[in-house]
Amino acid sequence: MFSAIIFGLAGGLILSIPPGPLSLAVTRQALGGFFRSGFLIVLAAAMMDIVYMLIATFASSAIVVTLSGLVNGSTWFPLLFQIACVIVLLYLGISYLTPEKREAQATANEAREQKQEARARQMGHTSPFFIGLLIAITNLASPTFLPSMIAFIGFLQANRWLGHAASDNVLFSAGFGVGTTIWFFAVIRTLIHFRSRLSESFLTGIYRFAGGSLLLFAAVIAYHVATTTPWKTMLE
Repeated sequence: MFSAIIFGLAGGLILSIPPGPLSLAVTRQALGGFFRSGFLIVLAAAMMDIVYMLIATFASSAIVVTLSGLVNGSTWFPLLFQIACVIVLLYLGISYLTPEKREAQATANEAREQKQEARARQMGHTSPFFIGLLIAITNLASPTFLPSMIAFIGFLQANRWLGHAASDNVLFSAGFGVGTTIWFFAVIRTLIHFRSRLSESFLTGIYRFAGGSLLLFAAVIAYHVATTTPWKTMLE
């Protein structure tokens, strides 16, 4: 159970690093000096993340149980799955480090975030908490949102770092929400404290940090694959 909380915290922190609509909404509030508004947006999004993670953990558990015979009876399936995870992380990391893709993604995220805020106001709701809920809910429109969560959890379960019990799923999901909150709380406090001294290259630095973190995570998984895979047995 303790490991479920730790991995949930780590997952919430890591998956919150890449800039997106939520980070842009929070950044806008923080640069204006509105700590309470920014934190309410984060709190709403974190609560929805817990719900999404509960869905993903139980879905992933069902998938892993269904495919347990395939996973346990073949060394190639978990290997290919982990390699796929590495490729996805490398692609995301490189895209954040590539100026052209980074600028395009930033423009798309900003337009999406502005559209979500405008939609909330049209519905008669201008509270930061509601805007945070709306941003989190519209994440479901992304075809890779829940699948990426399920893939992340499936990787942890395939390596037996996360159990399949309901208590493990709940604690992991709660830890994920707390990890998300911790990350954005730190972002808000940092931006408010340094907002008068931030340069135009700050956002670029965030993207570079996000890209580097994703590449580091990919390297850790690749190292695990290289050192734990029984290559001799598989190649015989």
